[in-house]
Amino acid sequence: MDSTTSQDKYYGTSQAEAGETLDIVWSLKNVEKYGSAVEQYPEKNIRYHLFPTWRSQLGNLLLFLLTSLVTISASNWVDWTIIKGELFSFNGTSYQLHLPILIFLPGLILTKILVRIYDSEYIIDGRGVEAQVGIVSFMLRQPRLRFEDIRGVEPSQTIIERLFTIGQLEIGSAMKEDVEIVMEGISDPRAVQLFLSEEIERSLRRITNSTINTGNIGTSSATAAMILRGD
Repeated sequence: MDSTTSQDKYYGTSQAEAGETLDIVWSLKNVEKYGSAVEQYPEKNIRYHLFPTWRSQLGNLLLFLLTSLVTISASNWVDWTIIKGELFSFNGTSYQLHLPILIFLPGLILTKILVRIYDSEYIIDGRGVEAQVGIVSFMLRQPRLRFEDIRGVEPSQTIIERLFTIGQLEIGSAMKEDVEIVMEGISDPRAVQLFLSEEIERSLRRITNSTINTGNIGTSSATAAMILRGD
């Protein structure tokens, strides 16, 4: 019997002989289970995915509910808010149209909510951070930052957002003064900040160790060459 929860399952998972790529929804539970993406790269390419939460749209959801109630009430009491007329006739039966004009208002708000939820995706892997903004829009942006280029990771939350453990995370680099990646509406941005800071430190340690090892190999090769020449 499979005991894997929906949070633990991968989507778009691909496996190969040289290693495997695991696409996992980011959560503290999954980070504890699957570990650091930097430490396991390139043997295993772990990609943590973050998405805007429904809680981040609480205000718009309440507005959608309010406008829906207003539309229903207005349709029952105000005649001019209903478009009435014959839609078509078939076999001697007339089919009438009763279309509430105000229904477009909650419809627009619902569309706005869905776009904000599904338009963005954020990925943390063994090399850096990537944002995919505009997934359901006309223009798709995919900014990416390597861990060694990141110079600032700062969460931003209002009082209401802190109550619901949501907010945004701003990620900048030394190459540009402006923030390059903004993770909007994610859950627990403070925890994501701490995780990113640890991954950055691991990546910098790996680069430093690699540089030291390369220098040692170069020194050893030079020494061996001098011995062979009899210097």
